[in-house]
Amino acid sequence: MRVVSKFAVPTLTVLLAVWPAAAGDVTVYLHFTKQLTKKAVAPLVYGLRGTAPAAHEGIEPPINELDRTVVMLVGKNAAPAPPQTITIEQRNSRFEPDLAIVPVGSTVDFPNFDAIFHNVFSLSSAHPFDLGFYPKSKSKSEKFDRAGVVQVYCHIHANMYAAIVVTDSPWYGRPGEGGTVLLKGVPAGHYKAEAWHKIAGLYKADVDVPAVGMTQVHIHVPLTEERK
Repeated sequence: MRVVSKFAVPTLTVLLAVWPAAAGDVTVYLHFTKQLTKKAVAPLVYGLRGTAPAAHEGIEPPINELDRTVVMLVGKNAAPAPPQTITIEQRNSRFEPDLAIVPVGSTVDFPNFDAIFHNVFSLSSAHPFDLGFYPKSKSKSEKFDRAGVVQVYCHIHANMYAAIVVTDSPWYGRPGEGGTVLLKGVPAGHYKAEAWHKIAGLYKADVDVPAVGMTQVHIHVPLTEERK
């Protein structure tokens, strides 16, 4: 007669508990199908009388469409990535960087490096806030507890515009030079890959992630052609 150890079942249970869940990797390819407007246009925001004009106003740096894009994978109810603390500077009368993606619960510091007053505010439904006016060498912070896109402006300088994408997905990133984003360790299942562009908005593509290996998904972003 074969004797089964009383410890066999608990041991099997432990092995199952530590066995890794089936997961694969996803490579997102971004394709821009039309030319982006060369001159950045920010929505009009009222100015204040008597305030100094924005330094370097009207001088825009070269535009790289990939620099204005973030990518997320949406599908399963996975826990978000740990919160972060990042910095968006007010420098040369711009927000630098002017696009960021952070996990839910993250904090953004807004230091002022210009020799003039600035203001940081948003009317976005995802997270409205107003940090008021403050001078050079001062910094204020804001914590973002809800997922969504937060459009950030300055009450004084209408050309200042930044976007903060707050995500509750643990799989997100910024594209590299080739327009690709690698998302690792994604559990098998059906997802939507989302690309949010600072000018063009949100675009999506379906993707089925296998239990093992790599899968690819392509997102085409039809941007508006420059007006002659």
